Amino acid sequence: MKKDTILKEVPVSINGSSSKEISRKERWLIMKKTLIGLFLVLGAASFADAGKIEARGGIDLGGQYHYGKDWKNQKTKNSSGEVGIEYRNEVAPGLEIGGGTAFQFHKDLKDKVNGQNEKNFNSIPVYTTAKYTFDTQTVVKPYVKGDLGYSFNNGNHDYGSLGKFTAKNGLYYGVGGGVNFNNVNVELMYKENQGEYKYEGPLRASKKYDANYRRVSLGVGYDFNLGD
Repeated sequence: MKKDTILKEVPVSINGSSSKEISRKERWLIMKKTLIGLFLVLGAASFADAGKIEARGGIDLGGQYHYGKDWKNQKTKNSSGEVGIEYRNEVAPGLEIGGGTAFQFHKDLKDKVNGQNEKNFNSIPVYTTAKYTFDTQTVVKPYVKGDLGYSFNNGNHDYGSLGKFTAKNGLYYGVGGGVNFNNVNVELMYKENQGEYKYEGPLRASKKYDANYRRVSLGVGYDFNLGD
């Protein structure tokens, strides 16, 4: 939400120059959620004598926040992306099941006010994942993949006497495919972090609206095989 539209209840992104900086408490919450996700993934892997851990990263292509049919979508900066980790184990020929987490940075938007980028939220999803690799009898193996989980969204903004905006969590999912070559994965996936902002203003004014982040993600990862 731009500052001059807050009282008009128009849900566009938040001007970082007008809202208060992220507090130390919020930074700790972001770190805590990231560590919980890593603990869950690595904890599952520690009890397994098989499977693999994938260290992965990606960049977002065409990322946009969608606020609903009544408001204009907003694009994120080209630097949006993610870093994460997954554990997967083969449960049937070619089929791997597991879980993962990531830190996804898509807070900064292309739109600017007073020379500064407007802001929404970053996300930390914790999700289950399924991957099917086709046996091509070659070193290059195509695969399809799907993720489903929960997105912890971080990006509260406080305008003082004008009110504050609180980011809410939501569903996370992704679907796509890629190729594997000598433990290296290159993939394209469509992903969405569903979210919501709650506005609380003067005289107990309150409003909620969707803020769903959608994009195509170009990712690269490396598989570390356990038990080898």
